[in-house]
Amino acid sequence: MTSMHVKIIVSLGPSSLDQQVVEQMVSLGVSGFRINFAHGNPETWKRMVSLVRSVEQHVGRPLTIIGDLVGPSIRVGVLDNPIFLNRGDRAIIKYAEKSRGGDEKIVPLPIQRFFEVLDEGDILIMDDGRAQLRVEEVSGLSATVEALTPAKITSNKVVVIRGKDPGLPPLTKRDLDAVKFAVENGFDYISLSYVRTADDISILKSYVYSRGGQQGIVAKIENMSAVQHLAEIVKQSDVIVVARGDLGMNYGLEEIPFLQEKIVETARQYGKPVIVATQLLESMLENPVPTRAEVTDVANAVCQGIDALMLTGETAIGRYPVEAVKWLKKIIARSEKNCLPQRYPPRERKWAYAFSIVETAENLGAKLILIYSIGGTLPPHIAASRPKPRVLVGVPEIGLARRLSILWALEPRLIEAKNYSEGLARLESDACKRGDIAFGDTIIKAYRRHGENIVEIKTVTECS
Repeated sequence: MTSMHVKIIVSLGPSSLDQQVVEQMVSLGVSGFRINFAHGNPETWKRMVSLVRSVEQHVGRPLTIIGDLVGPSIRVGVLDNPIFLNRGDRAIIKYAEKSRGGDEKIVPLPIQRFFEVLDEGDILIMDDGRAQLRVEEVSGLSATVEALTPAKITSNKVVVIRGKDPGLPPLTKRDLDAVKFAVENGFDYISLSYVRTADDISILKSYVYSRGGQQGIVAKIENMSAVQHLAEIVKQSDVIVVARGDLGMNYGLEEIPFLQEKIVETARQYGKPVIVATQLLESMLENPVPTRAEVTDVANAVCQGIDALMLTGETAIGRYPVEAVKWLKKIIARSEKNCLPQRYPPRERKWAYAFSIVETAENLGAKLILIYSIGGTLPPHIAASRPKPRVLVGVPEIGLARRLSILWALEPRLIEAKNYSEGLARLESDACKRGDIAFGDTIIKAYRRHGENIVEIKTVTECS
């Protein structure tokens, strides 16, 4: 089991849909798995869930599953063949579900609203900012575009109209079906793409709860509206994702480092978990070793104090999914030795209690912080305080353990108990049996019950 503070989340796909591959990634410290509802179907997603839960049972460690909704995105329809464009080439974007593609150079786009808001001169961005097209003419449900860069257009690729919000509803029918699937199959988080305001998060929460779900809600920050309403979105969400791919299509690429810093800082100021995603080790789609620039980028993210890093294409479709995880682990471990993330003062009373536990543990040089939590309120505040020691969290319910697994430094363990005191005693016993603590170690034991804050400082005198 890894003792890294920053967690690793990976995306499942054709490259990683294998028991041995998933087990290898978990053995390297992967704590969470992302299932992208933009690709595949319920049969594939169910197979992914079964795979993760099977490995979870085998390794005896809770694993997080995040379902990533498509959201109000504009995507290319189905192309039988990719369309390749050189700079200056022209193509037709047409309201349609599918087309032949190839030399025909007709791009299907099955969203009528796209053509209603499109104007001559608009710039279309695709492929995480690598491809740019200029709209030359709009005629009804068709548009002629000129390639400003070389472009490879394939099925299901996101299209952004630079500087425009097409005003699509936050949840499509496809999303609602995916939410239903996520609730019925025990996902731990549901992630909403292209969030624009806190109202989008509220709508998703209401629908999840109406289906009987208790999933945490993840807000992906990837467009201008989300950045403008950042604080209110952060407060309404359970987890924040810096989705750099689409940020790079809505802003100039030179803006991304500063946007990432702003989003991470805002999330951390409010004590919310924050994940950085997209193109962490993009070169490892084809190569077994990352570039120096990628290593530096990942190290900088770790030093910003993020909770987790998320690999996307590297593990979903890349040639070296396990190697990508190995490298991410190596970079995290090295970075954590050299940088201490800034701590933000607690904004609320519960967080202040957690902050005091962390400070006490560090001042005493404690080896471990042990927490027993029934409702799950205290552990996220402990994580938000960015503790240096390891943090073992005993919980009575597997769903809570899974949700906590992707938070900074937390190591959740399933411990059944009648009350907090018994839970802490059993957690300490479990830590002894696993060799987490030994004779002479200082540990901090804490829980919060009925508004009362309990903290116990203990030197281990026996450990059987």
